[in-house]
Amino acid sequence: MTKMRAVDAAVLVLEKEGIEMAFGVPGAAINPFYSALQRAGSIGHVLARHVEGASHMAEGYMRAAPGNIGVCIGTSGPAGTDMITGLYSAQADSIPILAIIGQAPRARRLYKEDFQAVDIESIAKPVTKWAATVREPALVPRVFQQAFYLMRSGRPGPVLVDLPIDMQLAEIEFDIDTYEPLPVYKPKATRAQIEKALAMLTASERPLIVYGGGVLNAAAEDLLVEFAEIMNVPVVPTLMSWGAISDDHPLMAGMCGLQTAHRYGNASMLAFDFVLGIGNRWANRHTVSVEVYTKYKGPYIRARRH
Repeated sequence: MTKMRAVDAAVLVLEKEGIEMAFGVPGAAINPFYSALQRAGSIGHVLARHVEGASHMAEGYMRAAPGNIGVCIGTSGPAGTDMITGLYSAQADSIPILAIIGQAPRARRLYKEDFQAVDIESIAKPVTKWAATVREPALVPRVFQQAFYLMRSGRPGPVLVDLPIDMQLAEIEFDIDTYEPLPVYKPKATRAQIEKALAMLTASERPLIVYGGGVLNAAAEDLLVEFAEIMNVPVVPTLMSWGAISDDHPLMAGMCGLQTAHRYGNASMLAFDFVLGIGNRWANRHTVSVEVYTKYKGPYIRARRH
């Protein structure tokens, strides 16, 4: 089996997972990873002026080309903490981005006042699907494999991998030819659940569809329009999904919520007797709470007013 530095194995995994572009700022504790990127030469890199900017660039890259994973890279300490806002933004909007952070050597990593040694794993956990400090060199390929699985499975979201510099430089045995990405878990409704939802939809007098960013993540815009037209049911987008159906479509009932809303959109949402959610969250900016809008008994507005 081939011997190589752990960072070289990590870059080979990125290539196998389909990564073509990364955004970041080099620095002491992450420079071995950058040397592996340069040696491979297959992954493009955009130099950011600030590490927080790199995290937002990775998020924007994924938004512009769904299906990709945005990668942001930074050194130890403040680079990781600077990324927290970008990671939170990605988590809130279900955007898969991978943050790769350098770290002090394992023996000096925490509570020993080493240069820029911070427990970024604990800091990042509340704003990521998973944050992990790799503590054994041989686990580097497995940790990156798990990171890609978690970012893509279920509701997508960000992951942070913390790499102590001695781990990056350690030699491991790794065979990239036998590496395969883990099968992605995609939740789906059972037939019984679908039939129940359709029965409730057809039995209602004033049904409404609320669709969210999950429709865009699944590239299901055409299916959404087809379903709404077959059922002849008005639709309301969340802010994340605005544009999946055109604003001038006759079934577009308008935006609703506390912000970026239309008066007719709010009135429509409150007047319908059954709401089917597709790929959305019942977020407080949109509906405040399910209990509030289901109690409303105001006027019924069937279609958008121009």
